[in-house]
Amino acid sequence: MSGIVSYGVYFPKYRLKSTEVVKVWKNAQPSVLKKMGYEERAVCGPDQDSITLAVEACQIAIDRCDVSINKIDAVFFGSGTSPYASKAASTVVCDALGLRKDIMSYDLQFSGKSGTSAIITAKAYVDAGLAEYALAIGVDTMSVHIPAGHVLESGASCGAVAFIIGKEGVIAEIKGTQSYQQDQADYFRVEGERYLQVGSGIIGYITSWGLTDNVVPNAKSYFEKNNCGPDDFDACALQQNSFIMPMFMAGPLKLNVVETVLTNILTSNIGHLGAAGALTALANILDDQEPEQRILTIGYGEGAGSDILDITTTDAIEDYDIGDTAVVDMFERKEYIDYATAQKFERKYSRPDMIHGFI
Repeated sequence: MSGIVSYGVYFPKYRLKSTEVVKVWKNAQPSVLKKMGYEERAVCGPDQDSITLAVEACQIAIDRCDVSINKIDAVFFGSGTSPYASKAASTVVCDALGLRKDIMSYDLQFSGKSGTSAIITAKAYVDAGLAEYALAIGVDTMSVHIPAGHVLESGASCGAVAFIIGKEGVIAEIKGTQSYQQDQADYFRVEGERYLQVGSGIIGYITSWGLTDNVVPNAKSYFEKNNCGPDDFDACALQQNSFIMPMFMAGPLKLNVVETVLTNILTSNIGHLGAAGALTALANILDDQEPEQRILTIGYGEGAGSDILDITTTDAIEDYDIGDTAVVDMFERKEYIDYATAQKFERKYSRPDMIHGFI
């Protein structure tokens, strides 16, 4: 059975305390940040974007396993914040990694579920025999695409997760997938706009009204079709734009919050990662290297719907060498900066003629 052969996670080293944003704008009470689970977030460096973060995560995934880059036949770049409006980002990733030219690569844009959709696509390619190994990437730079002064700026972060999918050397089998979609404008970014618009307002964002309309029926349908339920899963990796979001899933789905959900909510460590959010939680679970662990992974994308991945670790995961690049290790590779420096790095106040400059 096809599944995860290797994986890698990467975050920029720069960090901004959420309270630093509030000190400037005075747009939220500390109690609100605490409830949202926002303590600090990553900040893109002046020379970083979704592509560079993806390359770093992919390189870690490649370095961790014995798969030759010449055997990678497909690359799927899942992101809602590609630096290009029309040009493919996946081709740049392929060139940066030194992959062959005669492979399939394309971008997937499904908002917050872009990463889980990339995994589903990669698995389909491998299962169909179109690829021996495929790279699936979930990456976002939410911090760059939330405007200065917006209340969500306190948590909007950036990071990337990459998975090598194949049939040989599998450390975690992907035993089932399912998607559910409908058009609901939780938040979106239209052509020509840099910044995301919160379609349902901040109250709608906090309550995640589109979330329950997509995730709950998707999961309940999957449970029924596959004769399983919440008690059959040992851990859950859920979309986590905030600390509250997984709770809105756990309640209606009757997930065991204490044993399977809470330990895998990571927003206090890194903030809102968009398409990399649920996948970072998944990587964190895989870092435990516990065989025969069944993991429910749920991705959610605003206006894009929901994905489910039913994953079970194999005995091979015990011998998988994560070195010093575990998720918790990457959390600790950080350098705190102030709000003004974050604004400079993410170019939110650059003059028009300096928008691409680093000075």
